Amino acid sequence: MAAVDAANLVLQRGQPNVVTLAGLLAPGGVVDETGRPDVPALRAALAPRIERVAALHRVPARLDGGWTWRTATPDLERHIRVVEGEADFERTCARVVMAPLDAARPLWELLLVPHADGGRCGLLFRLHHAVADGLAAEELVTALSDPQPGEDGDAVPTPETPPARPRPLLRRWGDLAAQTVAVFRRSVRSRVLLGRLGPSRDVAFLDVDLERLRDGAHRLGGTVDDAYLAAFGHGVRALLRAAGEDPPRTIPVSSPVRLARRAGEGNATGVMLVRVPVAGSEADIAAEVARVAAETGPAKVRARAAGTFRPMSSPRAARMLMHVARRQRAVAAIASELTGPPHTLRLAGAELVAAWPLALLSGNVRIGALAVSYAGRFRVSIQTDASHLPPARVLADGMARALDRIAAQP
Repeated sequence: MAAVDAANLVLQRGQPNVVTLAGLLAPGGVVDETGRPDVPALRAALAPRIERVAALHRVPARLDGGWTWRTATPDLERHIRVVEGEADFERTCARVVMAPLDAARPLWELLLVPHADGGRCGLLFRLHHAVADGLAAEELVTALSDPQPGEDGDAVPTPETPPARPRPLLRRWGDLAAQTVAVFRRSVRSRVLLGRLGPSRDVAFLDVDLERLRDGAHRLGGTVDDAYLAAFGHGVRALLRAAGEDPPRTIPVSSPVRLARRAGEGNATGVMLVRVPVAGSEADIAAEVARVAAETGPAKVRARAAGTFRPMSSPRAARMLMHVARRQRAVAAIASELTGPPHTLRLAGAELVAAWPLALLSGNVRIGALAVSYAGRFRVSIQTDASHLPPARVLADGMARALDRIAAQP
């Protein structure tokens, strides 16, 4: 097992360290007109695809004081099953993210929620972070989906990221020192954003037209990711005000950066810290996108050059990181973004009409956001600690207003 994957195996403080991708399947194929799935038919359709994906046959095992993977055959009756939903799909997602996976079986499950959204069927694909990060999980969903016209149905996509350009030795040491210092920096004073995590979560979804958002961000001198982070700051401001706390000028947000993946690794993620504006008004969003863009450009270069976040380089280092993470004051929130397929996917004939990756809270960080561009829409999930914070919908609505304003830039 790669060291970075083994680190994720022991990294679990606050909630199960599980990557979750949520979605809605429209009627068609294995989903009837009421939104109820034909589970045996879905298992039969997916069985040969699952057989070809090695990541879905892995069980962790100890070996000589370390960790390795052993191969095991998934029991599809356990791994693909129906769960009953709450009053709305967001509440179902909030409940499911707190459920651990069975470590005695391959570390994944595909849960189906009948009638999750009117006549549609909810879907929750859950995969332990030791097996794959969010980007690799997206690739696995694509591998399990129906082939696109003209596509080889036996192909399993492999994400490609060009390696970072080599940096001089002194700069690499500087990157390492900066990462280490950042872990111990104490710059967040909020009593709302950081603290002990409670046992329950709240989830809210939002989305915006991807092309309009991209065009608006470019007019303001940024990318979709820059617009996303600037809008996240506006959502945080709304949440803090609802909680009775004055927003600071900025907050440090941890944003993962995609790295080139080495053979055998399920995780390949660097980290950058971005000072996201929080105190401004909605009229300030244009300047804030440009301000975020000025930070993220060089920060991404440094993160890719530094490679895997050093405190995640081994299980021992990850345990030390979690000890610090429960008391840290360097990161106020987590926000990351994935690039999904430009076309809609189908699962055994049922169209995946909406998809959201779900954020993951850990340590003492109480809010997170995770976004994906999928089939022409930019979709964001917000997750908050429901025991200590106002509803996640407060943050989501504040963020949605900011994204709409960016997308409407003339």
